[in-house]
Amino acid sequence: MELNIRNKWISFAGSSVVKDVNEKDVLKVQGKFFSWRRRKYVTDLDGKVIYQVRNRFWNFFVHECYVFDADENKVATLTTKFWSLHDHYRIDCKLGELIIRGNILGYNYHITLNGKEIGHVARRISMRDSFTLTLDDDQDPYFFVALVIGIDNIVDMRRNKQSSNN
Repeated sequence: MELNIRNKWISFAGSSVVKDVNEKDVLKVQGKFFSWRRRKYVTDLDGKVIYQVRNRFWNFFVHECYVFDADENKVATLTTKFWSLHDHYRIDCKLGELIIRGNILGYNYHITLNGKEIGHVARRISMRDSFTLTLDDDQDPYFFVALVIGIDNIVDMRRNKQSSNN
């Protein structure tokens, strides 16, 4: 399965649209205009929340982001080191040992579950953030869209901290 996740051209809240390979809308990602933790909602096309993604409020030595289901139960924690040469994320969830490893530039990620590669995320360079998520057919694509949004939140948070320090 392949999905394309693209930020909207004009969005003050960081909203995105998720399309299938035929460019048909599949999901929406709705952000909040003002949110300390960069809260975003992965919703169906009718606006029903499937997953909620939000950053940890305080980040010391690690960056964390959480994924909650529609009933606000935490289903995953994404963790990455505060500074690392590579962009690697450990995901604590019920699936097992889930790791998303990026290259040094953070544009390509390999998704492994219990040591087996199950997917890939490619970040495209463009005027707006854009990702292509490729997954094995037996995986929940909506959950992995939420994980990609979580990674994007962490990357944006890092970028904002770096630009505010300059």
